[in-house]
Amino acid sequence: MLSPKYQIFVSSTFTDLKGPRAKVRDAILSMYNFPVGMEMFGAADEEQWQIIKETIDSSDYYVLIVGQRYGTVINTGEFAGISYTEREFRYALEKKIPVLAFIVDEDVLVKPADMEKENSEKLKAFKEFVRDGRLVDTWKNEDELARKVMDSLYKQIARTRRPGWIRGDTIDIEKSLKMLTDLSAQVQTLTEENKKLFEENCVLKQNSARSARRPRLEISFEADVPDDVEEEYTHLFNRKDNIRTDEDGKIYLRVLTIHTEAIRRKYLPVSIEGFSDETRAYITEEDIKKYNGALPDEEELGVYLKKYKAYHLAQDCGIAVTLSVWNSGNAKATDVLVSIVFPEEIAVFDIENIKDMKKPVELKRPQNLEELAYERALLAKKHMSESVMENVFAQFDKYTRAAYGRENAFDWASIPPLTQIDGQPFDEALTIAGNVVKVESDNGILHSTSGCFGGIYIIPRQKGEFKAKVTLMCAEYEEPEERELIFVCE
Repeated sequence: MLSPKYQIFVSSTFTDLKGPRAKVRDAILSMYNFPVGMEMFGAADEEQWQIIKETIDSSDYYVLIVGQRYGTVINTGEFAGISYTEREFRYALEKKIPVLAFIVDEDVLVKPADMEKENSEKLKAFKEFVRDGRLVDTWKNEDELARKVMDSLYKQIARTRRPGWIRGDTIDIEKSLKMLTDLSAQVQTLTEENKKLFEENCVLKQNSARSARRPRLEISFEADVPDDVEEEYTHLFNRKDNIRTDEDGKIYLRVLTIHTEAIRRKYLPVSIEGFSDETRAYITEEDIKKYNGALPDEEELGVYLKKYKAYHLAQDCGIAVTLSVWNSGNAKATDVLVSIVFPEEIAVFDIENIKDMKKPVELKRPQNLEELAYERALLAKKHMSESVMENVFAQFDKYTRAAYGRENAFDWASIPPLTQIDGQPFDEALTIAGNVVKVESDNGILHSTSGCFGGIYIIPRQKGEFKAKVTLMCAEYEEPEERELIFVCE
């Protein structure tokens, strides 16, 4: 049997992603499939949009690449206010074409010309919409993007059945017509059998309802305190008092704060007016010029502080928890599936990803001018009276305490969103991806028994009351059971 070739529609903003899009296009061609995209089209008017729709309709898969630009916004008509890229994405979803989405990592530095200036809020909302309800991968460079697109396409092609394309001269028409006739007869036979099975199933359901035996799935979270933890990771498990559950089932999480003002002050420029009369004698304008010139610029400092906040938010403010799933009913639950969608105010990770995080390298800082003045004062001490020296060192102490004293609490609202890390399964039953925790159990859960799953790490990012969406399903349920899990972050 011949393998079909697939048409893959590649969508992105144009100018800023020419290089990444070209890499993806070459990767798709190397798979012997057909990439199509905006290079085929001219101006984005309604006539061209009709052609784009027809091209998406005939495509087997849709690849979306999102950078740091939102793209040209539509000014009139039904879709006024959104970009052409978002319009294409929404249309692909409407047509139920399998979508593979790739968003650039927030830590990747891009040229100022490729950064969104006018529609940053629209870009943020679009990224959130893309992540909602689907797996989204991130990329840091063109080669990584091309590799991830190929891997995802191979998996998607193996999972989904799409029409594809096959050469017309390779098909036996008469044989195909006979196969269709035979299949039509089989369909008729199976339809009649299905009707009988449906009637029998209705009787079985009625009998099952009369027996009143059914499972009832329950879940809960509690602090994870393993017996044996490597010493370098004990700090991730020592915040067990930061989670508790009340009698109504509400889960209370303690919101911690991180501090950065003292770090920023280390890199502030200084002036001669900032020194006292006693210390000013040991500092020159050339010293100050050299010191200020060696400081990192505001952009470099901002990047470092962002990495610093993300690292310490993950390492110092999270809570290691276990998820318990149990059956309080009076019958075994088989083919169990539990899904918990956390709100964006609470980030969820595989704890192994947190262990693998690397601390950002601290920015270099020139020699402290107070220390330099102190060294010079010591050299000149033999020329000064004892009372003058005491005044000088008192000024040093006062200046140091003012610069490095207790800082204000950090404002949580200024924390940039963490890029969600798609976790790997701890075992065959538990996975974490896209702020969603899932438990699957083919073996089932007997009544009055439970399963406990560790390795989950949650980070409450701001105070307030938030709801997680819980979906419980097993073979014995007629429909999935949906509940809400309430988190109170205080």
